[in-house]
Amino acid sequence: MNIGIIVHSKTGTTLKFSEIIAARCRKKGHTVDLVRLKTDRPVDSGSVRQKKNFSLVNNPDCSGYDAILAGGPVWAISASPIIIAFLEEQQSISGKKMLPFVTMGFPFTFMGGRQAIKLMSNTAAGKGAIVLPGKIVPKLFHNYRALMEKAAEEIANIL
Repeated sequence: MNIGIIVHSKTGTTLKFSEIIAARCRKKGHTVDLVRLKTDRPVDSGSVRQKKNFSLVNNPDCSGYDAILAGGPVWAISASPIIIAFLEEQQSISGKKMLPFVTMGFPFTFMGGRQAIKLMSNTAAGKGAIVLPGKIVPKLFHNYRALMEKAAEEIANIL
């Protein structure tokens, strides 16, 4: 399977999770491209409820992927506006598998993780994607590296 992992990461935590996912998928025999989203201006924080003025400078064409994994941090108790912009701008995810994943600072998934996954899932479903169950990795008070490893294995097995 040809997999595109598209990620927004400000601090590197979500990028690290993406790299672990990519390694696990490659171990299962999949081809994986990892794309870190970039914007035309810095976006250091924000909410999808308050529009930010930015553009993606490297929004990938996902038409060649069998599955898209879209990941980002939880910001303001929801998905980052950058990963949502990626999903909203996609024209080539209809009929493709899409799995959302997030990392978050708060210790409990109800503190933004679930909302982020739901928004990402609904946005992708609105574009015709076949949405798979998302994964959330909380950081505070957790061994988040072990949680990343476990979630990456689960993702590789789903695909």
